[in-house]
Amino acid sequence: MFSLGSPLTIRSFVVLALALIGALFLGYYGGNARVHWQNDRVAWLEQQHSNLYQRLDQLEYKNNILQVELDVERSASRSLQNELRGVLEDKASITRELAFYQRVMAPELDTNGVAVDSFVIVAATSPNTYYFRLILLQLERAQQLVRGQFEVTVKGQQSGERVELDVLAMAELGDKANEFTMNYYTLSEGTFKLPELFVPQSVMVKVKVGNSRQLERAYQWQDLLSNPAVIEQSTADES
Repeated sequence: MFSLGSPLTIRSFVVLALALIGALFLGYYGGNARVHWQNDRVAWLEQQHSNLYQRLDQLEYKNNILQVELDVERSASRSLQNELRGVLEDKASITRELAFYQRVMAPELDTNGVAVDSFVIVAATSPNTYYFRLILLQLERAQQLVRGQFEVTVKGQQSGERVELDVLAMAELGDKANEFTMNYYTLSEGTFKLPELFVPQSVMVKVKVGNSRQLERAYQWQDLLSNPAVIEQSTADES
């Protein structure tokens, strides 16, 4: 039995008191450190929040600049489109005037108000491969659509025999590639490959609208290759 006031009891009390004081200090400093950490965390989050707002302001500024540039580009594009439309209208007007005199002097050059505006053949990089482009033009600016058919045929020699090849079929443009519907012009283009040992000599373009006569325009192969911009016919026949 230990009596009150014995050395062991006092020592236990002192140790307990020191442990309690240590726990209080640890709790105080631990809580104080957590408060500082939370304050630092809040400050860091506020800084990040501020940085994000600054970044957002910069992005909005750049977006506004890009929007202005886009509006300028769109305006320029509309202006160019209007200018191009005006040029096309001027060309159509001149073409219609020319068509009047053409029908008087050379009625065989169009069929029911439709003429061959241009025909081009250009050699491609691959052997025996060529690009063609045909533009048919409506000479009279009518309200109704014009429908018709056309053919593009390459004539030449192969193994000593005369051969005619369908350009639209070789270009694999589809079953109805020879049909057109237009109210001003129609464009047909594609790439085709000639068979080996085939020697092309000329190209025949045939156009027919409804029950009107058939327009035929012939081009010499070498003339087309030497001058891709050639649009004048070498011969014209009416069938």
